[in-house]
Amino acid sequence: MKKQVALLLFLSLSLSVMGQTGENKPVAPESTRWTEDTIRAYLSSKKIDPIEGIYKSYQRDGMPYYKVGILKAGSQYKAVIIETEVPGWQKGEVKATFEPGAMRGVYATIWYWSDKTPYETFAHMDLESESILTIVLKDQKTLQKREDHFIKIYPAATSNDVLFKKDNSKSSGSGFFLTTGGIIATSAHVILDASGIEVTASRETGTFTYKAKLLLTDIENDIALLQITDSQFKTLPAIPYGIAENADIGVKVFTIGYPLNEVMGRNYKVTDGIISATSGVADDARYYQISVPLQPGNSGGPLFNQSGNVVGITSAKLKTPGTKTENVNYAVKSAYLLQLYQKLPKAPKIPSATNIPDKELQDQVKILKKYVCLIKVY
Repeated sequence: MKKQVALLLFLSLSLSVMGQTGENKPVAPESTRWTEDTIRAYLSSKKIDPIEGIYKSYQRDGMPYYKVGILKAGSQYKAVIIETEVPGWQKGEVKATFEPGAMRGVYATIWYWSDKTPYETFAHMDLESESILTIVLKDQKTLQKREDHFIKIYPAATSNDVLFKKDNSKSSGSGFFLTTGGIIATSAHVILDASGIEVTASRETGTFTYKAKLLLTDIENDIALLQITDSQFKTLPAIPYGIAENADIGVKVFTIGYPLNEVMGRNYKVTDGIISATSGVADDARYYQISVPLQPGNSGGPLFNQSGNVVGITSAKLKTPGTKTENVNYAVKSAYLLQLYQKLPKAPKIPSATNIPDKELQDQVKILKKYVCLIKVY
């Protein structure tokens, strides 16, 4: 860690000097035919490197808005503009190039200023979350070093919430039943690259593990639907909760899930909090920001409101390089779950309201726990 910090400081100093003393002049940036649609298609069609994806600039004073797609091009990566508020820049133009360095996650970078002057610097990727790209730049007014952060919004990050196992499974997460016949909701990144899926659920007579298959997936919104296929599975009692499409800021919420089950144990865990905001990173309207603590393995679990209805699917936690964040977590809104579910042919109707609105939390959990499951991917 000390070596990495020292290297970053050295690069910062040396590249800042280059930026201050160079005779760089505006140049015509490379123009491409990439669009947001073709970038998304490319990213969803292959196994991509951690830096590849669609990013939005983290908005703060003095930083223009950019939405870019970063794609591999030979031995480099190119940031192609999808949207920007900066005059003179067009969609499809290359805003920056990144060349991998000797240290993993560090890239030699050429960044083009608003006036299209090239600037040599470096960037580094948060390898733990694989969702924050930081570019070290020089403020053109104060000439002081600054760090601009770009937040990956597509595809959904996987390394933060997928737990690698000590057994022969690749990862695990949480899920919950939508129908008595064994249709289950979870996060898409939980079952990514799955060749086999197992679902473990508790019943009155014990704990049972069933084989399951993927029915539908929505990679963009990080939602997947599974179906239990095991002949040993028996129809569940009536689902005790409904799907609520709206929730207000300040509403109390809780989740039941199986975080870090190889370390914390195979029993379900309950955490609670409130809805802190009705949007996610960079005001992404698909998410709730929640203060409910989440750990790897919580992904795909239900986010319940006080009445015991599902308002979302627990999805991710925010980690930013150089900034300590406390309990900033996210859940995909249940409206996107309903949209995917309605694509199923002859899908059974999901209840719209819970049967347990007046019970205390501990009494709600006793009922709801039977409908939340551990998901293992092989």
